[in-house]
Amino acid sequence: MSGSAGWDLLFRRDDLTVSEVREATPAPLGEGEVRLAVESFGLTTNNATYARFGDDVVIAFWQAFPGPEGYGRVPVWGFARVEESRHPEIAVGDRYFGYMPMSTHHVVAAQPTARGFVDTTPQRGFLHPWYLTFERVAEPGPLDDRWAVLHPVYPASFNLADLLQRQAAEGAQSVLITSASSKVAIGLAEELAFRQVGLSAVGVTSARNVGFVEGLGLYDKVVSYDAISSLSPTPPAVFVDLTGDPVRRTTVCERFAGELRHTALVGFTHPNASVLPPPGLAGPEPEVFFTPAIEMQTAAEEGEDAYYARYAASERRFVESTTTWLDVRRQRGPEAAAAALGALLAGEQPPGTSTIISPR
Repeated sequence: MSGSAGWDLLFRRDDLTVSEVREATPAPLGEGEVRLAVESFGLTTNNATYARFGDDVVIAFWQAFPGPEGYGRVPVWGFARVEESRHPEIAVGDRYFGYMPMSTHHVVAAQPTARGFVDTTPQRGFLHPWYLTFERVAEPGPLDDRWAVLHPVYPASFNLADLLQRQAAEGAQSVLITSASSKVAIGLAEELAFRQVGLSAVGVTSARNVGFVEGLGLYDKVVSYDAISSLSPTPPAVFVDLTGDPVRRTTVCERFAGELRHTALVGFTHPNASVLPPPGLAGPEPEVFFTPAIEMQTAAEEGEDAYYARYAASERRFVESTTTWLDVRRQRGPEAAAAALGALLAGEQPPGTSTIISPR
C-alpha cells in the first residue's frame, strides 16, 4: 500500500488477535455527505468492549462500520477534519470529535445541530443518538490527547456522581466501586471528592493494581477482589460495578445483600463480562446504567445549556488533574493501533497509561 493511500484496519470477528490493513479507495460523495479525514483517536478498554461485544444481540457494534466477510472495523472516538463536503452548512476544514472506525477516513450523511452534526447514515440508524453525534471542536490544544481518551468515558463518571449524590441525600453512607483502576471509576471518585458528597468510597481492583489505585488518593479504602470478604462498608451502601463480570457481580451482591440500598451495573472492563446481568442477583434490583440514555434524559430535564456547562466544567477539571497519574502516549499508523488494541484485549496495558493513534 502506498504511503499516500487511505487504509482501513480490519479485525477477524471470531479471532481478535488477527488483524489486517487494507487500502481504502475513496468513493464519490452523495448529496449531504461529508468525508472526514481522521486526525487521531484514543484507545481505552471501551474499545476492547466494542470489539468483544461486536456480534452481541444487544450491542451489535460490528454493524456500525461493517467490513468484508468475517472482518469488522472496531469503533473508536477521535478527532477528524472535513476533507470534502457536499453539505452546504458543513465547511471543508471544520474539525469535529465523534464515533468512527479505525481508518484514515470516514464518510457520513450529516444533519447539522447547534453543537455540530448528527450522522444520519442509514446503516448506523440502529445506534443510540449519543454515538451518532459529532461535536464541533476548536483547533488542537495542549490537552487534546487527554481529552480524546477521557471524553468518551467521563460522561459515565459524571452521571454516576449525580446518582450517588442523590443516594447520599437519601441516606447512603458508602459506595463500593469495582474496576477501581478504570478511568470511569477514577473520574467518579474524583468527582465525588470534589463535590464533597460524603460517601466513603471503597475501590475494588486486581491485586496488581492495588498500589496504583491507593496512590491516587481518591478512595477511602482499596482492596483486591480476593479480599472482598474482609470488607465492612458502612451501611447503607451503593454498589457500582464496572467489571461486567457475572462472578464479580454475584460475589459482591451476595456478600453485602443486606447492606446495599442500590446496585448500578455500568461497565464491561473484564474479559468475562456479559451485557445482561446475571439472573437473581441478591440485594436490591440492579439498575443497568446506560450512560447515553441517562445523559440525554438529564440534559432534557435540566436544559441542554445548563447541563453541558456543568458537565464541561467538571470534565475540564478532571482532564487537567490527570497530568499527575496518566501517561498518554502518541503512536502512528495501523500497526500501532492493532498492537494497542491487542494489549487492551489481553489486559496488558497499565492503568496509568493510554494510547493515542494518529493514522498517518
